[in-house]
Amino acid sequence: MPDISKPLQVYVVEDSPIIRRLLASTIEAAGAKLIGQTGNADKAIAELSRMHPDLVVIDIGLRIGSGFDVLEALQQHQLLSAAIKVVFTNHASAEFEALSLKLGANRFFDKSSDSSEVLALISALAAESRGSAMPSRGSNRHDPTKRTVT
Repeated sequence: MPDISKPLQVYVVEDSPIIRRLLASTIEAAGAKLIGQTGNADKAIAELSRMHPDLVVIDIGLRIGSGFDVLEALQQHQLLSAAIKVVFTNHASAEFEALSLKLGANRFFDKSSDSSEVLALISALAAESRGSAMPSRGSNRHDPTKRTVT
């Protein structure tokens, strides 16, 4: 029987070349596929309206626009509702976290302290995607998008 599972499809919205390289190497090592990346909110919105990633990693501070612009556009246009949206930023205030979650982010990570958690999340989601279809949000299985198992 042929393997019909597809690799996790990831899009990265990040303006730092160093962080983009780190994420790209983690995505590749995990067996996932980087389908696009940009540090420009307008370009991200345009590309994401045509793409169907499983995971979108979004920085708040971008060269043009912000990660909030991206999240807001995805929410307003009901784009990528099934995709996991992860904010990974140096602007890790409680206010920014609350706004990110309100705008549809599933997770929020601080670049200065949560880098290993984001990389582990990408690896876990990639492994799960290879093993089967992405889990439904109502699944009783361990959800790698959550920090703790309840």
